Amino acid sequence: MRPLKSVRTMLGCATRIMGGGALVATIGLTSLQAQAQGEWQDPLQTPAIKTLKAPTSLLLDVTLAGDRLIAVGERGHIIISDDDGTSWTQSDVPVMSTLTSIYFIDELTGWAVGHDAVVLKTQDAGITWVKQLDGFEANSMVLAQAKVVKAQLEGELSKANVLGNEDRIELAEEQLENATYALEDAEIDFEDKSTKPLLDVWFKNNHEGYVVGAYGMIFKSTDGGSTWNDWSGHVENPDRFHLNAITHVGGERMMIVGEAGLMLRTQNGGDDWEQMFSPYEGSFFGISSLTKQGVLLAYGLRGNVARSDNFGSSWKLMDTKTQQSLIGATDRLGRVAYIVGNGGAFIKGIDLGRKWESTIRKGRSGAAAIVESKAGHFVIVGSRGVELLDKLGERMPITITSIEG
Repeated sequence: MRPLKSVRTMLGCATRIMGGGALVATIGLTSLQAQAQGEWQDPLQTPAIKTLKAPTSLLLDVTLAGDRLIAVGERGHIIISDDDGTSWTQSDVPVMSTLTSIYFIDELTGWAVGHDAVVLKTQDAGITWVKQLDGFEANSMVLAQAKVVKAQLEGELSKANVLGNEDRIELAEEQLENATYALEDAEIDFEDKSTKPLLDVWFKNNHEGYVVGAYGMIFKSTDGGSTWNDWSGHVENPDRFHLNAITHVGGERMMIVGEAGLMLRTQNGGDDWEQMFSPYEGSFFGISSLTKQGVLLAYGLRGNVARSDNFGSSWKLMDTKTQQSLIGATDRLGRVAYIVGNGGAFIKGIDLGRKWESTIRKGRSGAAAIVESKAGHFVIVGSRGVELLDKLGERMPITITSIEG
């Protein structure tokens, strides 16, 4: 199985920084308590520890739920702020798994996902959370799906041999080989109880939603996350590239971006995902939809931003004036995009993303996500926790405090 390459996941597991701003992953974080005791604790069975350092520790995503800011990060940390980021309260979380992404459908209801294929849900605006899915359940679903796919392709190869169609035989043999590898990996994960990270989450309403992650993981729920189905059979991703981000474009249209320039779209609400032409062979870590204008912006390694105004049928790489990897984005009224990333990168896309300006957040390191507060300033999270910036990208002289809940 190849190494995990998602920047958001690498941020979530990083122990050292390599050249070019990339962060090297180490799978499996232990708690401070477990380190002190010299004993390993299962992060899926251990509640997140309350700590005053949560707002200054590694955080990987931030969002608004009504007027409330909610951020997620390492060791199961979920913190909330009701004063535009000045002070933070830590929520009750049932796991210590690093959390990578968060999404709310209204002021009260939201989901968070992360390492160990964990899915958490809140119905009280982020104060308390319950676990809905973990890596062991995910492994069972992936294994079952892999067996079905392999059996189907064995049948297809038999039919092709009977017909004597050489092209059909060659295609079936190639697909069966990939399916065999996928089944072998699934069996190893299931037997070894090895879990993989989820990297993003999106829900259409209180019932229907998707989570995506490493090695092509994608699961769908139709009951608000109470149960999940492996959805990989609906996705054109034979190489099982990592799925880094999912976004809603409008109506029944959605897009996913991922490893090795992977771009997928659906026009029927997620029933089928087709692979699109990509203008870049490196990984994309996020995608934003300026829905009112029909513009899509995909961003990733080496400062690459790809722009499309026709739902991904064609893309154009933009001059962002940075070589830093770009990881998180937000937009202002669907017209101006702001993207942050490694090395203090902070870029602004104007004219619906046709022109870009680049600023370096001096003295700051990797950023994973950005959102605009109700007060009008930016809230950025990353390797050093929470940061507040004004519209010019200047750090605001506000002291971030932590209040244990």
